[in-house]
Amino acid sequence: MKTVLTLLAILAAFCGGTFAVSADALPKIPAVLFGVNQYNVGPPQQLARGWPLTDEDAAYLKSLGCNAIRFPLYPSEVGLDERKFLTWPEDGGFDPSSLGKPDWRSLDTLMDWMIRHQFTPNVCPSPEVRGDWTTKTWMSLHVPENAERSVWFTLLVVEHLTAKYGDQVVYGWYENWWWNTYKHEKSSRFPAAFRQKLAEMYDDKIKALNKSWNAAYKSFAEVDVPGLMASTGGGVDPAAINNRRTYDLRQAMDLIQRDVLRKLRADIKRAAPGAKWAGGCLLNSVGALADIRSATVPSCAASMRTAAETGDFISADLYSDSLEYYSQYRTLSKFAAVSGNKLFIAEVPAVKPRAFKLVADVGGPSAGAMAWCGREDVWGLIKGDGTRRIENGLAWRTLHQTYTENPKRFSSYKPGTIHFYFPEETLNYTITDQNYIDAYIHICDFMKPEELELVLTDELDRLPRNTRIFVLERTLPERAIKRLGKMGNRVFSPHAFFLDENGHKHPRKNSSRDFFAELQALPEGGKLLDVFRRVEEKTDNVAFWFDGAEITSPAKLAPHNDVIPGRPNQFSNLIDGSYSDGVTFADVAQSELVTIALKAPRRIRGAFIDYFEGDGQQVPASRIPHQVILSTSLDGKTYAPVATLSDIVAGGRSRVRFAPVNASHIRFDFGQNTSNRGLRLVEIGVVGTTSDKGGS
Repeated sequence: MKTVLTLLAILAAFCGGTFAVSADALPKIPAVLFGVNQYNVGPPQQLARGWPLTDEDAAYLKSLGCNAIRFPLYPSEVGLDERKFLTWPEDGGFDPSSLGKPDWRSLDTLMDWMIRHQFTPNVCPSPEVRGDWTTKTWMSLHVPENAERSVWFTLLVVEHLTAKYGDQVVYGWYENWWWNTYKHEKSSRFPAAFRQKLAEMYDDKIKALNKSWNAAYKSFAEVDVPGLMASTGGGVDPAAINNRRTYDLRQAMDLIQRDVLRKLRADIKRAAPGAKWAGGCLLNSVGALADIRSATVPSCAASMRTAAETGDFISADLYSDSLEYYSQYRTLSKFAAVSGNKLFIAEVPAVKPRAFKLVADVGGPSAGAMAWCGREDVWGLIKGDGTRRIENGLAWRTLHQTYTENPKRFSSYKPGTIHFYFPEETLNYTITDQNYIDAYIHICDFMKPEELELVLTDELDRLPRNTRIFVLERTLPERAIKRLGKMGNRVFSPHAFFLDENGHKHPRKNSSRDFFAELQALPEGGKLLDVFRRVEEKTDNVAFWFDGAEITSPAKLAPHNDVIPGRPNQFSNLIDGSYSDGVTFADVAQSELVTIALKAPRRIRGAFIDYFEGDGQQVPASRIPHQVILSTSLDGKTYAPVATLSDIVAGGRSRVRFAPVNASHIRFDFGQNTSNRGLRLVEIGVVGTTSDKGGS
């Protein structure tokens, strides 16, 4: 056999080509990765016996076009004590010699299986306690204690695999859950790291910092770490909102993580020149930019630009099969393109096969996609009992064929024709009580994703002179505000003013008197009407719990929330600013209505309702009522109808405008449920004029 292999190798050399002649080594990393993930190695003594895939499963996955398998590797799976590994001593130090010698038996057994079936391994060293997501260290690399442990464990795995199996391995981390990134306050080493980075940001000029912060520091050593969260609990410190100190803190956090990731990638390349580094998998990185009405804990995760500049490709995922895919992945595609990079969609929910087509619609530049496939849960191409999800498998094969039949489209980025300014700086670093990311995620609901072209701040001056630029956000970098001001009536935005990163207001000289009339007159206006209506509805929503509104209902709710399983099922979800929580009414015959009591009477002119559109397979979309009657009251006792919604679209936002009225209470009457299937609502709101906003 060895003689035959030698002859084949000689023949390959004469032909000037390379191809796999043996199953004794890992295959070359494919240009486009297609595969599955969400499996586990298991403890060392089990020799990977818990690995759920059989040889027959491997053949089936190969028939679908799969060439790679992605899996996490926990410290306990190489014989390390996870708790000891992750516990910080008082000084924040780290002594890896105290952890003992790693045991690679299970990992090596699995790698041998990968070689036998010629799958490229996407190994995800996961420095965490398995099953405890709060311990994930790579989500907060700005914290030196976490960065040191993340880097050490990752390089430990890289060095072992390279020495034994070569460098044809893709490395990365699992989901970067942005709501688990806020850990610097417990670090004894972060203040020094922050001050050092802050000094770099201001070129060691303390006078420049004092001017920005309105401070009187004598040196950077005196600077205190700005607070983000209120000391009394209950969310963000009001002083942190629209504050330059907060902006600089979060920028420093991002840049510290960028430094860590750049060095780690360089170290990996030195150890394994042919390996690929995917970094942390960005979970809903666009949603992570939400304001504190929608997400009470601000993200401290690495930015999309940081991910793009520090990996061989951006790794990302999103647990949805909605058109959110378009805005999420088109945005990441843009950052990949400007960094000379590609987008790797690391988890596509395989239980929702419609998601595969949505992924394909986004186009390039693509490094491939992985189906979230496992026997351990309900997601996947193979059920828990080993039988196959045929529909899902066929959909995955179709996705593979789509990529392979049109490689030019998926290998490169095609600029769009509808230009939106995307202020990455203020979205990432400013803490605001109102931005429009929840509108932005619907930006492609009425256009193809490849029509969208994000314009970044440095690109504003390079736009052709006849190019229109649309602006959703109100909080922008000061330098962008100045550039947009020079563009005159080429700028389309509903806002009468912009806010900069210092919290300063900039009235617009060319603001539109009738923005929506002008928008609809444009050739692309019809595609943009919904997203700008969402901006108006958020700006002028007087029914936020955040602003003192309350909601009540005599109707019963279901025992569990179908909109997002595991979340509390309570009426306040409808007005809390979150665009995903929602409520599930009980599946009983009852009158379904809710009443919102405003903190004070307001002049109102409209309302909107978001119905749950389903999750693609397991949970159906909301039942749609025949009509919704809106009534208002000034005393909470006597109500008068002001509008009726009857043209209701399933799985979307219904809205209505009416003649302005004064009201302190607004009732949404969805009628009698006679179907024994309760409504599933995501959000409701009331459009009016508030004393502190003054409209858009």
